[in-house]
Amino acid sequence: MLDVRQLWRALHGVPQLLLVQPEQLNYDLTYALALLPLVIAGIVFFLQDALLLFAISFLAGIVCLLALQLARLTFGLPAWVGFKATHPLVASILIACFFSPHTPAWIGAFVVILFIAIDTVLWPQLRRVMIHPALIVFGVLYLIQLPLHIGYTNPFDGHRLDDPLLLWYKLQIVIDPVKLYVGNAPGPIGVTSAAAVLFGVTYLWYTRKISLGVVVGFLCGVAALAIAIRSDLGFQLASGPSLFLAGYIAADRRRLLIPERFTFAFGLAAGAATMILRWYGNGQQAAWQALLLISAVATVVLLVQDLLRRRTRPATRPASLRTLAVDSAEPPDPHRLWAPVRPEVRQPVMATSPVSTAYRRAASTSPIRAYDTQGDPHDVVRQMRSAAARGGPLSRGGQNPIILVAALLIINPIGLWLTWSQRSLNRQGKLLLSAVSVLWYLGVAGFVFALTHR
Repeated sequence: MLDVRQLWRALHGVPQLLLVQPEQLNYDLTYALALLPLVIAGIVFFLQDALLLFAISFLAGIVCLLALQLARLTFGLPAWVGFKATHPLVASILIACFFSPHTPAWIGAFVVILFIAIDTVLWPQLRRVMIHPALIVFGVLYLIQLPLHIGYTNPFDGHRLDDPLLLWYKLQIVIDPVKLYVGNAPGPIGVTSAAAVLFGVTYLWYTRKISLGVVVGFLCGVAALAIAIRSDLGFQLASGPSLFLAGYIAADRRRLLIPERFTFAFGLAAGAATMILRWYGNGQQAAWQALLLISAVATVVLLVQDLLRRRTRPATRPASLRTLAVDSAEPPDPHRLWAPVRPEVRQPVMATSPVSTAYRRAASTSPIRAYDTQGDPHDVVRQMRSAAARGGPLSRGGQNPIILVAALLIINPIGLWLTWSQRSLNRQGKLLLSAVSVLWYLGVAGFVFALTHR
Protein backbone atom coordinates (compact mmCIF):
# COMPACT_ATOMS: atom_id res chain seq x y z
CA MET A 1 0.00 0.00 0.00
CA LEU A 2 2.90 2.30 0.76
CA ASP A 3 4.43 1.67 -2.67
CA VAL A 4 1.15 2.60 -4.35
CA ARG A 5 1.02 5.88 -2.43
CA GLN A 6 4.61 6.71 -3.34
CA LEU A 7 3.89 5.97 -7.00
CA TRP A 8 0.79 8.15 -6.88
CA ARG A 9 2.77 11.05 -5.36
CA ALA A 10 5.47 10.62 -8.00
CA LEU A 11 2.87 10.76 -10.78
CA HIS A 12 1.39 13.90 -9.24
CA GLY A 13 4.86 15.48 -9.31
CA VAL A 14 5.47 14.78 -13.01
CA PRO A 15 3.60 17.86 -14.35
CA GLN A 16 5.43 20.12 -11.91
CA LEU A 17 8.77 18.60 -12.91
CA LEU A 18 8.13 18.89 -16.65
CA LEU A 19 6.58 22.35 -16.71
CA VAL A 20 7.43 24.20 -13.48
CA GLN A 21 10.92 22.88 -12.66
CA PRO A 22 12.29 21.71 -16.03
CA GLU A 23 15.87 22.73 -15.21
CA GLN A 24 16.08 19.62 -13.00
CA LEU A 25 15.73 17.38 -16.05
CA ASN A 26 18.89 16.09 -17.70
CA TYR A 27 19.65 16.48 -21.40
CA ASP A 28 18.64 12.97 -22.42
CA LEU A 29 15.19 13.07 -20.83
CA THR A 30 14.56 16.57 -22.20
CA TYR A 31 15.54 15.58 -25.73
CA ALA A 32 13.39 12.44 -25.49
CA LEU A 33 10.36 14.55 -24.59
CA ALA A 34 11.17 17.07 -27.34
CA LEU A 35 11.47 14.28 -29.94
CA LEU A 36 8.11 12.78 -29.04
CA PRO A 37 5.98 15.15 -31.22
CA LEU A 38 8.34 14.55 -34.15
CA VAL A 39 7.90 10.78 -33.88
CA ILE A 40 4.12 11.09 -33.64
CA ALA A 41 3.94 13.42 -36.66
CA GLY A 42 6.20 11.13 -38.70
CA ILE A 43 4.07 8.05 -38.00
CA VAL A 44 0.85 9.98 -38.79
CA PHE A 45 2.12 11.21 -42.17
CA PHE A 46 4.28 8.29 -43.39
CA LEU A 47 2.64 5.39 -41.52
CA GLN A 48 4.40 2.06 -42.10
CA ASP A 49 7.63 3.48 -43.55
CA ALA A 50 8.22 5.77 -40.59
CA LEU A 51 7.25 3.11 -38.06
CA LEU A 52 9.70 0.61 -39.59
CA LEU A 53 12.61 3.08 -39.67
CA PHE A 54 11.99 4.26 -36.11
CA ALA A 55 11.83 0.65 -34.90
CA ILE A 56 15.02 -0.37 -36.72
CA SER A 57 16.87 2.71 -35.43
CA PHE A 58 15.70 2.14 -31.87
CA LEU A 59 16.81 -1.49 -32.09
CA ALA A 60 20.24 -0.36 -33.30
CA GLY A 61 20.39 2.02 -30.33
CA ILE A 62 19.59 -0.86 -27.96
CA VAL A 63 22.39 -2.93 -29.50
CA CYS A 64 24.86 -0.06 -29.03
CA LEU A 65 23.72 0.48 -25.44
CA LEU A 66 24.23 -3.21 -24.60
CA ALA A 67 27.62 -3.21 -26.36
CA LEU A 68 28.79 -0.22 -24.31
CA GLN A 69 27.63 -1.79 -21.06
CA LEU A 70 29.37 -5.06 -21.96
CA ALA A 71 32.56 -3.19 -22.84
CA ARG A 72 32.48 -1.35 -19.49
CA LEU A 73 32.13 -4.62 -17.61
CA THR A 74 34.67 -6.55 -19.69
CA PHE A 75 37.40 -4.17 -20.84
CA GLY A 76 36.98 -1.25 -18.46
CA LEU A 77 36.40 1.70 -20.78
CA PRO A 78 38.04 5.06 -19.95
CA ALA A 79 36.06 7.55 -17.92
CA TRP A 80 35.48 9.94 -20.81
CA VAL A 81 33.61 7.37 -22.92
CA GLY A 82 30.05 8.63 -23.09
CA PHE A 83 30.82 11.87 -21.23
CA LYS A 84 28.53 14.67 -22.51
CA ALA A 85 27.32 12.35 -25.28
CA THR A 86 23.71 11.73 -26.23
CA HIS A 87 22.18 8.56 -24.81
CA PRO A 88 22.18 5.79 -27.46
CA LEU A 89 18.39 5.40 -27.40
CA VAL A 90 17.81 9.15 -27.76
CA ALA A 91 20.52 9.38 -30.41
CA SER A 92 18.87 6.67 -32.49
CA ILE A 93 15.58 8.59 -32.70
CA LEU A 94 17.39 11.90 -33.27
CA ILE A 95 19.12 10.50 -36.36
CA ALA A 96 16.08 8.55 -37.57
CA CYS A 97 14.00 11.74 -37.79
CA PHE A 98 16.15 12.85 -40.73
CA PHE A 99 15.74 9.64 -42.77
CA SER A 100 13.90 9.56 -46.05
CA PRO A 101 10.86 7.22 -46.14
CA HIS A 102 12.67 5.16 -48.81
CA THR A 103 15.84 4.68 -46.72
CA PRO A 104 16.71 0.96 -46.56
CA ALA A 105 16.75 -0.56 -43.11
CA TRP A 106 20.44 -1.52 -43.25
CA ILE A 107 21.44 2.06 -44.08
CA GLY A 108 19.38 3.35 -41.15
CA ALA A 109 20.96 0.89 -38.71
CA PHE A 110 24.46 1.60 -40.03
CA VAL A 111 24.09 5.38 -39.73
CA VAL A 112 22.70 5.13 -36.18
CA ILE A 113 25.57 2.87 -35.06
CA LEU A 114 28.09 5.20 -36.74
CA PHE A 115 26.72 8.25 -34.95
CA ILE A 116 26.67 6.53 -31.53
CA ALA A 117 30.23 5.27 -32.00
CA ILE A 118 31.55 8.70 -32.99
CA ASP A 119 29.58 10.63 -30.39
CA THR A 120 30.34 8.25 -27.52
CA VAL A 121 33.96 7.21 -28.06
CA LEU A 122 35.70 9.74 -30.31
CA TRP A 123 34.03 13.09 -29.72
CA PRO A 124 34.57 13.46 -25.94
CA GLN A 125 38.35 13.39 -26.50
CA LEU A 126 38.27 16.35 -28.89
CA ARG A 127 38.74 19.65 -27.08
CA ARG A 128 38.13 22.72 -29.23
CA VAL A 129 35.97 21.13 -31.94
CA MET A 130 32.54 22.72 -32.35
CA ILE A 131 31.29 20.52 -35.20
CA HIS A 132 28.32 18.45 -34.12
CA PRO A 133 28.93 14.78 -35.05
CA ALA A 134 25.35 14.51 -36.38
CA LEU A 135 26.26 16.92 -39.20
CA ILE A 136 29.07 14.62 -40.29
CA VAL A 137 26.78 11.60 -40.10
CA PHE A 138 24.17 13.39 -42.23
CA GLY A 139 26.93 14.05 -44.77
CA VAL A 140 27.80 10.35 -44.83
CA LEU A 141 24.11 9.52 -45.23
CA TYR A 142 23.88 11.92 -48.18
CA LEU A 143 26.91 10.32 -49.86
CA ILE A 144 25.36 6.86 -49.42
CA GLN A 145 21.93 7.88 -50.69
CA LEU A 146 23.19 9.87 -53.67
CA PRO A 147 24.22 6.93 -55.93
CA LEU A 148 21.14 4.94 -54.83
CA HIS A 149 18.80 7.79 -55.91
CA ILE A 150 16.86 7.65 -52.65
CA GLY A 151 14.35 10.50 -52.78
CA TYR A 152 11.33 11.65 -50.83
CA THR A 153 7.71 10.56 -50.90
CA ASN A 154 4.42 12.42 -51.08
CA PRO A 155 2.52 11.50 -47.89
CA PHE A 156 -0.85 11.45 -49.71
CA ASP A 157 -0.30 8.92 -52.47
CA GLY A 158 3.16 7.48 -51.70
CA HIS A 159 4.67 8.49 -55.06
CA ARG A 160 8.19 9.85 -55.31
CA LEU A 161 8.37 13.63 -55.26
CA ASP A 162 11.14 16.15 -54.72
CA ASP A 163 11.26 18.14 -51.50
CA PRO A 164 9.55 21.59 -51.54
CA LEU A 165 12.83 23.55 -51.75
CA LEU A 166 14.01 21.53 -54.73
CA LEU A 167 10.65 22.05 -56.46
CA TRP A 168 11.02 25.79 -55.80
CA TYR A 169 14.47 25.73 -57.42
CA LYS A 170 13.53 23.63 -60.46
CA LEU A 171 9.96 24.70 -61.23
CA GLN A 172 9.59 27.94 -59.24
CA ILE A 173 6.70 26.36 -57.32
CA VAL A 174 6.03 27.84 -53.89
CA ILE A 175 4.11 25.48 -51.60
CA ASP A 176 1.68 27.02 -49.16
CA PRO A 177 3.52 27.75 -45.87
CA VAL A 178 0.50 26.47 -43.95
CA LYS A 179 0.96 23.06 -45.58
CA LEU A 180 4.65 23.07 -44.60
CA TYR A 181 3.69 24.13 -41.10
CA VAL A 182 1.29 21.20 -40.76
CA GLY A 183 3.78 18.76 -42.31
CA ASN A 184 1.94 16.89 -45.07
CA ALA A 185 4.77 17.52 -47.55
CA PRO A 186 7.64 15.44 -48.98
CA GLY A 187 10.69 15.31 -46.75
CA PRO A 188 12.36 13.38 -43.91
CA ILE A 189 10.01 11.23 -41.87
CA GLY A 190 10.19 13.15 -38.61
CA VAL A 191 10.72 16.80 -39.50
CA THR A 192 8.32 17.69 -42.29
CA SER A 193 6.02 19.35 -39.76
CA ALA A 194 7.38 22.77 -38.82
CA ALA A 195 4.77 22.96 -36.04
CA ALA A 196 6.07 19.80 -34.32
CA VAL A 197 9.67 21.01 -34.66
CA LEU A 198 8.81 24.42 -33.23
CA PHE A 199 7.01 22.77 -30.32
CA GLY A 200 10.06 20.67 -29.52
CA VAL A 201 12.49 23.58 -29.95
CA THR A 202 10.34 25.73 -27.65
CA TYR A 203 10.42 23.07 -24.95
CA LEU A 204 14.20 22.67 -25.31
CA TRP A 205 14.63 26.43 -24.91
CA TYR A 206 12.23 26.48 -21.94
CA THR A 207 14.37 23.85 -20.22
CA ARG A 208 17.55 25.87 -21.03
CA LYS A 209 19.09 23.06 -23.04
CA ILE A 210 19.63 25.00 -26.29
CA SER A 211 20.85 28.47 -27.16
CA LEU A 212 18.11 30.79 -28.38
CA GLY A 213 20.67 33.03 -30.10
CA VAL A 214 21.57 30.32 -32.62
CA VAL A 215 17.94 29.64 -33.57
CA VAL A 216 16.96 33.32 -33.83
CA GLY A 217 20.13 34.17 -35.74
CA PHE A 218 19.51 31.31 -38.17
CA LEU A 219 15.96 32.48 -38.89
CA CYS A 220 17.15 36.09 -39.30
CA GLY A 221 19.85 34.99 -41.75
CA VAL A 222 17.34 33.04 -43.84
CA ALA A 223 14.85 35.92 -43.75
CA ALA A 224 17.45 38.54 -44.75
CA LEU A 225 18.57 36.61 -47.83
CA ALA A 226 15.00 35.68 -48.73
CA ILE A 227 14.04 39.35 -48.74
CA ALA A 228 17.16 40.20 -50.73
CA ILE A 229 16.34 37.71 -53.51
CA ARG A 230 12.60 38.59 -53.31
CA SER A 231 11.49 35.09 -52.41
CA ASP A 232 8.46 34.12 -50.37
CA LEU A 233 9.46 34.74 -46.74
CA GLY A 234 6.96 32.36 -45.15
CA PHE A 235 7.91 29.54 -47.52
CA GLN A 236 11.62 29.88 -46.75
CA LEU A 237 11.13 30.05 -42.99
CA ALA A 238 8.64 27.16 -42.73
CA SER A 239 11.17 24.46 -43.61
CA GLY A 240 10.93 21.80 -40.91
CA PRO A 241 14.29 20.10 -41.64
CA SER A 242 16.15 23.42 -41.40
CA LEU A 243 14.49 24.28 -38.07
CA PHE A 244 15.32 20.80 -36.80
CA LEU A 245 19.01 21.15 -37.68
CA ALA A 246 19.24 24.64 -36.20
CA GLY A 247 17.30 23.92 -33.00
CA TYR A 248 18.00 20.29 -32.10
CA ILE A 249 21.53 19.99 -33.49
CA ALA A 250 23.39 23.30 -33.81
CA ALA A 251 21.94 25.03 -30.72
CA ASP A 252 22.82 22.24 -28.28
CA ARG A 253 24.59 23.94 -25.35
CA ARG A 254 26.80 20.90 -24.78
CA ARG A 255 28.41 21.42 -28.19
CA LEU A 256 28.66 25.23 -28.22
CA LEU A 257 32.18 26.39 -27.40
CA ILE A 258 31.73 30.04 -28.34
CA PRO A 259 30.54 32.66 -25.82
CA GLU A 260 26.81 33.35 -25.64
CA ARG A 261 27.23 36.83 -27.15
CA PHE A 262 28.52 35.29 -30.41
CA THR A 263 25.76 32.71 -30.84
CA PHE A 264 23.51 35.09 -32.78
CA ALA A 265 26.31 35.87 -35.24
CA PHE A 266 26.96 32.14 -35.64
CA GLY A 267 23.30 31.45 -36.43
CA LEU A 268 23.09 34.49 -38.72
CA ALA A 269 26.04 33.29 -40.81
CA ALA A 270 24.59 29.76 -40.97
CA GLY A 271 21.17 31.05 -42.09
CA ALA A 272 22.70 33.24 -44.81
CA ALA A 273 24.83 30.34 -46.05
CA THR A 274 21.73 28.10 -46.09
CA MET A 275 19.87 30.52 -48.36
CA ILE A 276 22.87 30.80 -50.68
CA LEU A 277 23.03 27.01 -51.01
CA ARG A 278 19.26 26.86 -51.59
CA TRP A 279 19.64 29.39 -54.38
CA TYR A 280 22.07 26.99 -56.08
CA GLY A 281 19.64 24.05 -55.84
CA ASN A 282 20.73 22.05 -52.78
CA GLY A 283 17.20 21.82 -51.37
CA GLN A 284 16.83 20.21 -47.95
CA GLN A 285 20.56 19.43 -47.82
CA ALA A 286 21.50 23.11 -47.72
CA ALA A 287 20.89 23.49 -43.97
CA TRP A 288 23.28 20.81 -42.71
CA GLN A 289 25.87 21.79 -45.30
CA ALA A 290 25.79 25.43 -44.18
CA LEU A 291 25.89 24.51 -40.49
CA LEU A 292 28.79 22.14 -41.11
CA LEU A 293 30.68 24.87 -42.99
CA ILE A 294 30.14 27.57 -40.36
CA SER A 295 30.94 25.11 -37.54
CA ALA A 296 34.21 24.21 -39.27
CA VAL A 297 35.11 27.91 -39.56
CA ALA A 298 34.30 28.45 -35.87
CA THR A 299 36.43 25.42 -34.98
CA VAL A 300 39.40 26.79 -36.92
CA VAL A 301 39.05 30.15 -35.15
CA LEU A 302 38.91 28.46 -31.74
CA LEU A 303 41.96 26.32 -32.49
CA VAL A 304 43.96 29.35 -33.71
CA GLN A 305 43.00 31.31 -30.59
CA ASP A 306 44.04 28.41 -28.40
CA LEU A 307 47.37 28.14 -30.21
CA LEU A 308 48.07 31.88 -29.91
CA ARG A 309 47.16 31.79 -26.22
CA ARG A 310 49.65 29.01 -25.59
CA ARG A 311 52.43 30.86 -27.38
CA THR A 312 51.85 34.17 -25.64
CA ARG A 313 51.37 32.65 -22.19
CA PRO A 314 54.47 33.36 -20.06
CA ALA A 315 56.34 30.52 -18.50
CA THR A 316 54.78 29.88 -15.13
CA ARG A 317 57.17 29.71 -12.19
CA PRO A 318 56.56 27.24 -9.38
CA ALA A 319 54.78 28.92 -6.51
CA SER A 320 56.95 29.49 -3.46
CA LEU A 321 55.87 27.64 -0.36
CA ARG A 322 55.25 29.52 2.86
CA THR A 323 57.38 28.25 5.72
CA LEU A 324 56.59 28.06 9.40
CA ALA A 325 58.75 27.24 12.36
CA VAL A 326 57.89 23.85 13.76
CA ASP A 327 58.87 23.45 17.40
CA SER A 328 59.86 20.15 18.84
CA ALA A 329 57.44 18.36 21.07
CA GLU A 330 60.11 17.46 23.63
CA PRO A 331 59.50 18.60 27.27
CA PRO A 332 61.65 21.51 28.49
CA ASP A 333 64.99 20.41 29.93
CA PRO A 334 66.40 22.81 32.57
CA HIS A 335 69.96 21.63 31.82
CA ARG A 336 69.61 22.70 28.14
CA LEU A 337 68.07 26.12 28.66
CA TRP A 338 71.36 27.84 28.00
CA ALA A 339 72.31 25.64 25.06
CA PRO A 340 72.72 27.22 21.59
CA VAL A 341 69.42 27.77 19.77
CA ARG A 342 68.75 25.14 17.12
CA PRO A 343 67.94 26.32 13.58
CA GLU A 344 64.30 26.37 12.59
CA VAL A 345 63.01 23.44 10.61
CA ARG A 346 61.21 24.74 7.49
CA GLN A 347 58.24 22.73 6.31
CA PRO A 348 55.27 23.50 4.07
CA VAL A 349 52.15 24.94 5.68
CA MET A 350 50.16 21.73 5.17
CA ALA A 351 52.82 19.54 6.83
CA THR A 352 51.43 17.39 9.60
CA SER A 353 54.71 16.09 10.96
CA PRO A 354 58.24 17.53 11.24
CA VAL A 355 59.64 14.22 10.10
CA SER A 356 60.72 14.22 6.46
CA THR A 357 61.07 10.82 4.85
CA ALA A 358 62.59 9.76 1.58
CA TYR A 359 59.31 9.05 -0.19
CA ARG A 360 57.98 12.53 0.71
CA ARG A 361 61.03 14.16 -0.82
CA ALA A 362 60.62 12.08 -3.96
CA ALA A 363 56.93 12.96 -4.21
CA SER A 364 57.58 16.68 -3.83
CA THR A 365 59.62 16.79 -7.05
CA SER A 366 56.60 15.89 -9.22
CA PRO A 367 54.62 18.80 -10.72
CA ILE A 368 51.59 19.92 -8.72
CA ARG A 369 48.31 20.37 -10.60
CA ALA A 370 45.63 22.62 -9.23
CA TYR A 371 42.79 20.39 -10.39
CA ASP A 372 44.05 17.20 -8.73
CA THR A 373 41.65 17.06 -5.82
CA GLN A 374 41.33 14.49 -3.09
CA GLY A 375 37.75 13.64 -3.96
CA ASP A 376 36.32 10.55 -5.51
CA PRO A 377 39.04 8.80 -7.62
CA HIS A 378 36.35 7.86 -10.16
CA ASP A 379 35.31 11.47 -10.74
CA VAL A 380 34.75 11.82 -14.50
CA VAL A 381 35.65 15.47 -14.73
CA ARG A 382 38.90 15.05 -12.82
CA GLN A 383 39.96 12.09 -14.95
CA MET A 384 39.17 13.92 -18.18
CA ARG A 385 41.15 16.99 -17.10
CA SER A 386 44.08 14.85 -16.01
CA ALA A 387 44.06 12.97 -19.31
CA ALA A 388 43.88 16.22 -21.28
CA ALA A 389 46.75 17.78 -19.32
CA ARG A 390 48.99 14.75 -19.61
CA GLY A 391 48.22 14.37 -23.31
CA GLY A 392 45.51 11.98 -24.41
CA PRO A 393 45.83 9.33 -27.07
CA LEU A 394 45.10 11.76 -29.88
CA SER A 395 47.33 14.53 -28.55
CA ARG A 396 50.34 12.22 -28.30
CA GLY A 397 50.07 11.50 -31.97
CA GLY A 398 50.83 15.09 -32.96
CA GLN A 399 54.59 14.77 -32.48
CA ASN A 400 55.26 14.90 -36.20
CA PRO A 401 52.89 17.53 -37.71
CA ILE A 402 54.40 17.31 -41.21
CA ILE A 403 53.40 13.68 -41.66
CA LEU A 404 49.98 14.38 -40.12
CA VAL A 405 49.20 17.28 -42.48
CA ALA A 406 50.50 15.33 -45.47
CA ALA A 407 48.30 12.38 -44.60
CA LEU A 408 45.25 14.63 -44.25
CA LEU A 409 45.82 16.62 -47.46
CA ILE A 410 47.15 13.81 -49.65
CA ILE A 411 44.69 11.04 -48.88
CA ASN A 412 45.91 8.21 -51.11
CA PRO A 413 47.66 4.85 -50.69
CA ILE A 414 51.03 6.58 -50.30
CA GLY A 415 49.64 8.79 -47.56
CA LEU A 416 48.16 5.78 -45.77
CA TRP A 417 51.46 3.92 -46.07
CA LEU A 418 53.30 6.89 -44.56
CA THR A 419 50.72 7.09 -41.80
CA TRP A 420 51.07 3.45 -40.74
CA SER A 421 54.88 3.50 -41.08
CA GLN A 422 55.30 6.45 -38.71
CA ARG A 423 56.06 5.36 -35.15
CA SER A 424 55.25 8.82 -33.73
CA LEU A 425 51.55 8.31 -34.51
CA ASN A 426 49.62 6.10 -32.12
CA ARG A 427 47.13 3.47 -33.20
CA GLN A 428 44.02 5.60 -32.66
CA GLY A 429 45.45 8.41 -34.78
CA LYS A 430 46.25 5.96 -37.57
CA LEU A 431 42.77 4.44 -37.44
CA LEU A 432 41.20 7.91 -37.51
CA LEU A 433 43.19 8.92 -40.61
CA SER A 434 42.37 5.61 -42.25
CA ALA A 435 38.65 6.12 -41.56
CA VAL A 436 38.82 9.59 -43.13
CA SER A 437 40.54 8.05 -46.15
CA VAL A 438 37.85 5.40 -46.52
CA LEU A 439 35.11 8.05 -46.32
CA TRP A 440 36.98 10.07 -48.95
CA TYR A 441 37.18 7.07 -51.29
CA LEU A 442 33.47 6.32 -50.77
CA GLY A 443 32.56 9.93 -51.52
CA VAL A 444 34.64 10.00 -54.71
CA ALA A 445 33.28 6.62 -55.82
CA GLY A 446 29.71 7.74 -55.16
CA PHE A 447 30.28 10.96 -57.07
CA VAL A 448 31.78 9.15 -60.06
CA PHE A 449 28.96 6.60 -60.01
CA ALA A 450 26.36 9.38 -59.94
CA LEU A 451 27.99 11.13 -62.90
CA THR A 452 28.31 7.98 -65.00
CA HIS A 453 24.79 6.64 -64.31
CA ARG A 454 22.62 9.64 -65.02
